[in-house]
Amino acid sequence: MSESISADKLAAEIMKQMKEYTEEVKETTADVAMNVSGKAVKMLKAESPKNGGTYAKNWTRKTGRSGITVYNKDPTYRLTHLLEKGHQLKRGGRKIGEVQAHPHIEEVEQERIKEYVEELERRL
Repeated sequence: MSESISADKLAAEIMKQMKEYTEEVKETTADVAMNVSGKAVKMLKAESPKNGGTYAKNWTRKTGRSGITVYNKDPTYRLTHLLEKGHQLKRGGRKIGEVQAHPHIEEVEQERIKEYVEELERRL
């Protein structure tokens, strides 16, 4: 024999299950984000140009209200863009004074985005 359940109890049970699922999704998303951002930091440290400075060593991450940010804590924070895209030297000149780009951020970013999405799909 089947049990009957009132609409109020059914609605309450559905809400309870939705809250549990929502919490599980939040926890899983945070866990995957922490893992992927940690890998991104390690890869950026390995892939960044190393010309005797501290640029490559200064990759880190921080957690804030808007999520996890991977960044370089080097005091010359604009250096990331200059190294990634290349730039012209102060003395000018298009061919002679140009510094070649060392793309290292975008590739890591795209790989980690793909990994993040795949891991979330797998775990959820």
